[in-house]
Amino acid sequence: MTNSVHFPARPDAPIVCDMSTAEDTHDERRREYERLFETVLLRRERHAGSVAFSFRADPGTRESIEDLARREAACCPFLDQRVESVDGEVVWTVTDLAGLFSRLADDDVPVVERTDGFGIRST
Repeated sequence: MTNSVHFPARPDAPIVCDMSTAEDTHDERRREYERLFETVLLRRERHAGSVAFSFRADPGTRESIEDLARREAACCPFLDQRVESVDGEVVWTVTDLAGLFSRLADDDVPVVERTDGFGIRST
């Protein structure tokens, strides 16, 4: 198994989550995130323009995360995603957030960073 799997962002992709061709539903995907975050998530780190999720490298964890990242890349191709093994952990990094926010600003959508995440500023 390679150390890193990369799903590059498509800069021309619309900023919209499109699950119309997905084999799972939004609720099924949300439950999958909840299961991963409740059982194997070690930490979440915010960096300039990215978020990195670190997971315990339990058997099957990397495969599950790669599969989920592949499905996320299909419905949200405007995000750049990388899954890699680092020091006995599985790290899933979602980047290009700065590019996303810039594109939203170009469309007059005011995004603000808060201590608990990001939000849309009311006008």
